[in-house]
Amino acid sequence: MANGQHDPVKDWLVETYRAIVGDPAQKAEDRAYDPTQRIFPLSVLVAAAAVLALRGPVLVAKVADRVPALTDIAARLHDYRVLLIVVAGAVAVVDLARYLARRYRILLTALVRQALRDEPVRVTVWFPPGVFAVRHATVKLPPGTIIRPREFDELTSAIKKSGLLRHGRIAVAVRRLVLDVLAKQVPALQGRSKGWTLMVRHEPHRDLLVVTRSLLAQRNRSALGTLDRVVRDSPLKDPVVSVESRDDDGVETGYRIAFTPTLNTGAKAFQTRVEESLATLAGRHVSGRQWVTEWHPDDGYLVMRLQAPLPRRVDHPLELVDEDLRHLPFGTGAADLTVFWDVSTKSNKPHCLIVGPTGGGKTSVIRTLLTEAARRGIPFLGVDPKMIELDGLEGYPGCGAIVYDPMRAAMMVRALHAEMMARNHYVHVKKIEPSQLPLLIAVLDEFFILSGKWQRLMKSGDEATRKLLAELDPLGAWADLAVLARSAGIRLLLGVQRPDAQLFGSSSGNARDNFGTRMSLGNLSQDGALMMWGDAQVGRDVDTSIPGRGMVTAPDGSPVSAQMWWTPNVDRHPNKWNQLSDDEKALIEGLVPAEAPQFTIYSPELREFIESERALAKQARERGEAPEPFVLGASDDDAADAIPASAVTEGMTILVDDEDSNLVPVTAEQVTVIRDETTGAVTETRIVIATSGRVKTTLHFTVGEVVFLPEPDPVPAAA
Repeated sequence: MANGQHDPVKDWLVETYRAIVGDPAQKAEDRAYDPTQRIFPLSVLVAAAAVLALRGPVLVAKVADRVPALTDIAARLHDYRVLLIVVAGAVAVVDLARYLARRYRILLTALVRQALRDEPVRVTVWFPPGVFAVRHATVKLPPGTIIRPREFDELTSAIKKSGLLRHGRIAVAVRRLVLDVLAKQVPALQGRSKGWTLMVRHEPHRDLLVVTRSLLAQRNRSALGTLDRVVRDSPLKDPVVSVESRDDDGVETGYRIAFTPTLNTGAKAFQTRVEESLATLAGRHVSGRQWVTEWHPDDGYLVMRLQAPLPRRVDHPLELVDEDLRHLPFGTGAADLTVFWDVSTKSNKPHCLIVGPTGGGKTSVIRTLLTEAARRGIPFLGVDPKMIELDGLEGYPGCGAIVYDPMRAAMMVRALHAEMMARNHYVHVKKIEPSQLPLLIAVLDEFFILSGKWQRLMKSGDEATRKLLAELDPLGAWADLAVLARSAGIRLLLGVQRPDAQLFGSSSGNARDNFGTRMSLGNLSQDGALMMWGDAQVGRDVDTSIPGRGMVTAPDGSPVSAQMWWTPNVDRHPNKWNQLSDDEKALIEGLVPAEAPQFTIYSPELREFIESERALAKQARERGEAPEPFVLGASDDDAADAIPASAVTEGMTILVDDEDSNLVPVTAEQVTVIRDETTGAVTETRIVIATSGRVKTTLHFTVGEVVFLPEPDPVPAAA
């Protein structure tokens, strides 16, 4: 071949030799650590000996006359031909492993040098190195090497896209074939997918990078590839996806997405949209766990992790879950997070609002909060217009009073207002810190019912009632309490069936905004979600089949899902107590505080009200009077028909009580139905009947009252 021309065959042989063996021209003293250091293929010598043993007698026969000794050597080697062939194959496998290890060392060194801009001290590839993916490798870094999150994400992404993990068609086909064969011999490999994934771990205390591989479980396919493809077109700038964590079975349980920080990445609305999209792309996990996202916009990354699902029921723990006596725990959130109501003076969420329909667990949450308050030395008093929700707490340690009458409730709210003003005056005169005042919790359950009763009494009540309500102004006093009670050590607990600004009265303004601790049980409407959480979607997909499931305010102020603790009715009346199981009775006994909280009062108005309310409650318990129910006969012939009083018409025969309390038939001569001018609802029904001679009697029926007919109404025959 002419001078100056290259021989392609020769060049290919030289490059292949250098790739396998190394560059022999480089001196040993010039390479303290060199991933391309020379390796000598031992299989070449063993293979030559095997060939000589296999074909030696044929080749030596031609020169046997001239070199007799060579014939003896060839004969001896021929006797060991099988062993030499086996050894040659084994040594060839070892040489292949040495070549792959050298190749992995070269790639890792280049990747670390490029990503970290530092030279690794040494790269070690464990034996066997792995054919389709590096099995285990460690990279020793210079002492004190600092790896920033951005650099670590870039290195992880580069390692996964490099030749350390082969994705070629031939490699994938061979890998599947090998794994299918192995799965038949090793049961543990059955049900696995046909691929690996690489995981990079940094051990800064050892200045070490560890690269390992793991088989993917087929039953839980990796979402890494999907996330990696999709985030490239996402609003995130320069996103890089990597695996953050795995469980003991190698299942991916966390992903890290690095990005370049922008103005949008710090906005809550932008983060919410990205979180929803990522959770949808990652898919529902087979374990039932949920994806949650932790944002670190300052460092330029976010982390998606799997969290355990919420429990379906949590009984009120007997131990103090939170040692802070100003934290009232009431539920369990994701990842066993304990949610609580912070009633301390430094709290920016001092008042609590609970929204939930009947049967959603609202009453149990209130019992949980009040029993937690009692065991932490905080007294309380409350209003229960339904007369069945909080009656069991009457007489409980730390309970000042439970009010049922709407007029007495208006007096209590005004007395609380006077207590607040008295406390503020005490702080002003004594020059003390508001945090030194003892705490007091005021509960208004079913505020919707209570507010409606106050408004109806202002319209339909007698003159004395309307005048007293106007003087008390309970809605205005309640609005003042919501705004000013925090500094006076008074905490408000409000329970409503739906969030509605009108429930707070026209004079209350933005009183609802002062209830920073919020809970919504059951599903909210779109308007309710906006009013409660400022988001039309939050709290609208709660699993209502689980009592006590809802959305609550997390310590950072964001809404999170939670399972409220179950606290049974603490009423000791035999009719209630005997319905409880032994475990529920033991729970109630364990929650009772050893010492009742002290009830410190600063205003004479509140002191007089509580004393009078306790006296009235004592009289009511002593009398124990309640009208007995009327029992109708089981036979249809004995059962009289009943209709609303407002449905009676002139000339209709109805049954009324005579002087001996017997039902006698009379004729309705005149019927007057009085309706509300605003709503049109029936407020009263007047029926004029003839009793004897010319004497006329007028019967008055209130809303909801019924009258009985002497015979059932005729039922039309079926067509």
